[in-house]
Amino acid sequence: MIAAARTLGVVTAMFMLAAGGSAQAQSAAVQAAMAAGQIGERIDGYLGVRGAVSDQVRAELEQINIKRRALYTQRAQQRGVSVEAVAAATACQAIQRLKAGETYYAGGSWAVRGTEVEPKPGNCP
Repeated sequence: MIAAARTLGVVTAMFMLAAGGSAQAQSAAVQAAMAAGQIGERIDGYLGVRGAVSDQVRAELEQINIKRRALYTQRAQQRGVSVEAVAAATACQAIQRLKAGETYYAGGSWAVRGTEVEPKPGNCP
């Protein structure tokens, strides 16, 4: 419980770096793929591919995820928690901040933010 609280305490700053900050650096192709629902946030804190994407988008997604992993690792070491806990906490915040129509992986299936029945990932409060 304490570790989870410490993890959640760093999530806002991490989210800005891992999700928001990288959104500004993303190419138009990645932004278009997100808007089209071809890629989206996963419950493990990384971006995932939902549909067909170009090799360019796939490569950029891999680079974003590598940067996220490095940030999660750094924060986990600083806070004495697991990388997975930091990543999952960040994912919950990222999913909560999605705009209507954006896609996320809810654990078992992809969902679209703003739909009538919206599954909530089991690891999110």
